[in-house]
Amino acid sequence: METPQDLDQLLTVETDNGVLFKICLGVALSFTGSQQQEKRQAVLEILADYQDLVGDQLTWTTNPTTGKWKKLKGFDSYITPFDWLPTYGAGEWEFVYHGGKRRSDADEHGIVVLGKRPSADERGQLSRLYCLFPVDFFIEREQKLPALVQQWCEKLKPEHGYAGFWLGRSYGYERHDESKILEYKFGQRFPGLQINSFTGHSLNLHRGPKGVDWLTILSDRWLEQLGGLESVKAEMGELPVLEYSGGAILRAGPMPQLGDSEDPEVDAALADYRRVAAIIEPIRIKDHQGIHSPLLPRNRHEKYFNEAEYQAWLARFSPRGGE
Repeated sequence: METPQDLDQLLTVETDNGVLFKICLGVALSFTGSQQQEKRQAVLEILADYQDLVGDQLTWTTNPTTGKWKKLKGFDSYITPFDWLPTYGAGEWEFVYHGGKRRSDADEHGIVVLGKRPSADERGQLSRLYCLFPVDFFIEREQKLPALVQQWCEKLKPEHGYAGFWLGRSYGYERHDESKILEYKFGQRFPGLQINSFTGHSLNLHRGPKGVDWLTILSDRWLEQLGGLESVKAEMGELPVLEYSGGAILRAGPMPQLGDSEDPEVDAALADYRRVAAIIEPIRIKDHQGIHSPLLPRNRHEKYFNEAEYQAWLARFSPRGGE
């Protein structure tokens, strides 16, 4: 079995432009109510938890007004959301932190929250919170990732979400052909590795969850569409279901898995992912657009996540391959 150090070496890509990719543990929560004080307070409580865990590793943030990057000498060396979010007026708001050496570097420490503007249909404007941890972060800790996610879901009451092994992207070079080609290759080889494009997801996730991960988070609304919590628990069998007030977390086995399409024995470890995927198949998004723009003509023979390829990737654990 590969160690966290092996994984880090395998899935860290550094070029002249800095670190393009970094394997990490990631958590994504899609939520409503970004204009409500109780939801903003929940976000700040999650940020406080994250700061307690990794705050000294965060080296960059953005100006909440202009979006320009600011170098940190410590988490509190620049204005924080604790200062401005409680009194922020109506409208979209965002904050970004990460721990790269350069402001564009992919890193295994980071948290991003985007509170969307209100609309007539609140569900059409899902806000998002996602954060990153090193792959070995929870090994020696008493509180493991599932319990932390459960605690956060209790606070934020997300519509849905997911957590597991992610391919962390750079902050600025993800649109380069080199990045798109590599991201596609990583996604094809390691099915358990989450490939995200949160800008693209924002156009789709109000219609349902993206798919399965090691932890798949569903609010009561989505559980009801699957027959209710008790029905889902029965289908999960011996696989854990972590409940919280407003939803539940489906856990695909004891540990997150990468899989490896080049090694059938390693890939077999994803059986629990496929089992959870079969349960949530009725509500999974099936018509997500591509996450990569077309490649330059000189790279026309390379593959990338256009619409067809990304939909096929989203269906990789589907019982019918997305048919």
